[in-house]
Order: sequence, then C-alpha cells, then structure tokens
Amino acid sequence: MIRITKSGEVVQGDHRRLRSWLVALLVAFVAAACVVVILAAKPGSVCLAYGPGPVNNGKAVIAAGVALDVPEDAIVAGLSAAMRETGLHNMANPNVPESLTVAHDGLSVNANSVGILAQTPWWGPADVLMRPASAAAKFFVAMREEAAGAVAMTPAQLAARVQRSAFVDAYAAQVPAARQFYRDHVGEVRSTRCGASEAAATEASW
Repeated sequence: MIRITKSGEVVQGDHRRLRSWLVALLVAFVAAACVVVILAAKPGSVCLAYGPGPVNNGKAVIAAGVALDVPEDAIVAGLSAAMRETGLHNMANPNVPESLTVAHDGLSVNANSVGILAQTPWWGPADVLMRPASAAAKFFVAMREEAAGAVAMTPAQLAARVQRSAFVDAYAAQVPAARQFYRDHVGEVRSTRCGASEAAATEASW
C-alpha cells in the first residue's frame, strides 16, 4: 500500500522518478551510440572510391574484394586482369558515348569495352562499369559463379575464366605484380573510411 502523508514528499518522489528516467534514457543513448560506432567500424565498411589514376583504381579493386569478403587470390586475380587489360587505367570509349561523360583516365577504341577491366555492355551500364569498385565487384560476383564446383584454380586461371579468355595463362605474367600491389595496399584499404552515401551509391550498382 502507498501512503501519501505530505505533498512535499509526493513532489520529491516525482523528481526522483524523473531523474531515474533521465539517467535510463542517457544510458540507452550511450549504448545505441556504441552500437553505431561498432557497426561503422566493421571490416566490410571500407571506402570504395579513391579518385583517378592506376594506383587509386587498384585500391578500389581491393576495396570491392574486401567488401565482398573474397579471398586474397580472388582479389589478385581481379588486379591481374585489370593490369593486363588496361594497366589499371579507367578507360572511356568513343564507341560507348555514355562512358565519355564519366571521369576517366584515357580513351580506348577496343570495340565497346570500357573501364579498368575492359568490360562490354554485357556486364552492365557504362556508368557502372566506369566505377572501378563497381566493375571489380561484377568481376568478383562472376568469379564466384564461374568457380563454383570447379577445382582449385590459380589467380591467372580465375582471371582467364571470368574474362572469358581463350588463353588460360594470359594473365599469369601480371600475377606477381598484382600480389605485391595487394600486399602493399590492403592494410590502407581496410583502414580507410569515407562517406556512407558514397559507399552506398557504389554498392547499389552491384
């Protein structure tokens, strides 16, 4: 049974309840903030855009692989393919007019291929293929499908399979440089963060 003897005690009790409620609210807010920080720092939350140029394009390839949680050999395969196809340059193509409206590192007139992996419209829209991370993500997704159920393959064989090359060892010469590039930059890629909207926009095109 609750007994109220003085109005002052009722007011004091209300103040105590209000303080308790505010403390609980503050604790809940701090806990929520901690969860947000933890989620933002998860390994997959990497930056997916590094600017123009071969080195930055290569970092974007690594970032896409990290975001998709593919192993080192798969990322090395993607880097090897991009090194052989374009030297890690993001190429526009006059035969694909839309590609000319996107930031690029140079021009290619190789049929209708664009981007760092010389991908054709079969792979997707030009504005998607002209984003290095998006182009690499499409490569990695295709790699999972192509390699499903297959025996273990080297990075060069993986690259040839995904790029549909008739020459099994077409990418072998690039593998050592690709692996070194990966090891030189993967630590930086894993630790770099950028705007969530930028990452979301790139991931949405995958």
